[in-house]
Amino acid sequence: MKSVRPGGILAVQMPENFSAPSHTSIADTVREGDWRERLTPYQREQPVAEPSFYYDLLSPLSSSIDMWETTYMHILEGDDPIVEWTKGTMLRPLLNNLSDKEAFSFLASYGKKVAKAYPHRADGKTVFPFKRLFIIATK
Repeated sequence: MKSVRPGGILAVQMPENFSAPSHTSIADTVREGDWRERLTPYQREQPVAEPSFYYDLLSPLSSSIDMWETTYMHILEGDDPIVEWTKGTMLRPLLNNLSDKEAFSFLASYGKKVAKAYPHRADGKTVFPFKRLFIIATK
């Protein structure tokens, strides 16, 4: 907010799905494997705070704040679509610290968990709810 001019607006969006099975299953898989000690420093279970934290942080610096949550329903295709989705984000630092054999084992274990939480629909696709937090703060 220090960089925002008076009357200016700070707009923020951030993921808010860290309590969803797509992400809690990552933490479960980290804890269950021989890789636990090695991967724990790279595990970010709750990297985003609750919305009230951001309100309390921004409200003294803002003339108005608007906040809301939206859940996008991503329609994914493929055999392991949640695994593929999270490989591009939350899984990257974990997989980078595993051998190829360990990564294969990690993904197989994680994949079984998320397949139960996000089953393929009748048409073969997977519905993946993905919650986001939006904040508009006016200085």
